[in-house]
Amino acid sequence: MAIEDFGGKVLDRPIELVSADHLNKPDIGIGLARKWYDEDVHAIFDIGITSVAIGVQNLAKEKNKVAVFISSSSSDLTGKYCGPNGIHWHHNNFSQAFGVVKAAIDAGGKDFFFMTVDYAFGHNIQRDTTAMIEANGGKVLGATPHPFDRTDYSSDLLKAQSSRAKVIALATTSVHVPSIVKQADEFGIRPAQIVAPLSMTLHDVKSIGLQSAQGLMETTSYYWDQNDETRTFAKRFQERFKKMPNMNHAAAYGAVMHYLKAVQASGTGDGNIVMAKMKETPINDFMTKNGRIRPDGQVMRDQYLLQVKTPVESKSEWDLYKVLATVPAEVAFQKADPAACSYAK
Repeated sequence: MAIEDFGGKVLDRPIELVSADHLNKPDIGIGLARKWYDEDVHAIFDIGITSVAIGVQNLAKEKNKVAVFISSSSSDLTGKYCGPNGIHWHHNNFSQAFGVVKAAIDAGGKDFFFMTVDYAFGHNIQRDTTAMIEANGGKVLGATPHPFDRTDYSSDLLKAQSSRAKVIALATTSVHVPSIVKQADEFGIRPAQIVAPLSMTLHDVKSIGLQSAQGLMETTSYYWDQNDETRTFAKRFQERFKKMPNMNHAAAYGAVMHYLKAVQASGTGDGNIVMAKMKETPINDFMTKNGRIRPDGQVMRDQYLLQVKTPVESKSEWDLYKVLATVPAEVAFQKADPAACSYAK
């Protein structure tokens, strides 16, 4: 959609879109990225799972290309794995957890237990969220790891239940959230304990259903029904894809458009030059006003704390959330860390 809206050409050259599924396997993902960059692909977007994202970050630096991380969430992409040619476009695991954790603590949830997906992303969430919990006067009573391909969470949920922690924090991907929430209800865990997904999207709520999902919270950079601009984009998206967009869909449009404008303004596709133009240009689109890209690559934009509506509150198929609060960018994201990232200032 962004390519079409831009006109299909930049610097008098047609814009070509290629895509592939790396199957969440680092060797496949990094191999694809290397092949594309070598074949004159100028920028790669989205990328996903942390292990692939780290590899693409390194390749973008090596090849002087651009990498824009959209559904990748690890805060390490602007920390110890940062790079001069990578942009973390709209959220990270800290910003996604922040509003949810603060709301849980404000509601009296001082004790936490983690259910953590056992790879870099999950460990990043648990590490950063633990620091957040302790800074707000809470404590962590324990954690249980699960492999990425797990589908039965009975043993994990029993451990979480027996911990008697007020909050069961799901330090896992949005792929796992619907199954965990449904199985938690089968065990009768709620409302005695709060189930707090730290990574969730609109379509996870749709999958869970309002009856089970009601009351769950999410911190996000976009919700389709916020204002006239967000609704206009959502309507166009729905007409084309027969569903409403989540934050990653909206961010993909904004990221590609920002990149193409930078290429046009720079008069070149050179990665370093385009990256400098992207970083010096404010981000103003239908989902963000006065966003900016820090030297370490993190986009600073306001986030929104959402709560899933009850079935009675919902007036239509995609009327799933109410907006509880705006979280300013400077609060939603950690400060840049020059000790971890040499590009941070």
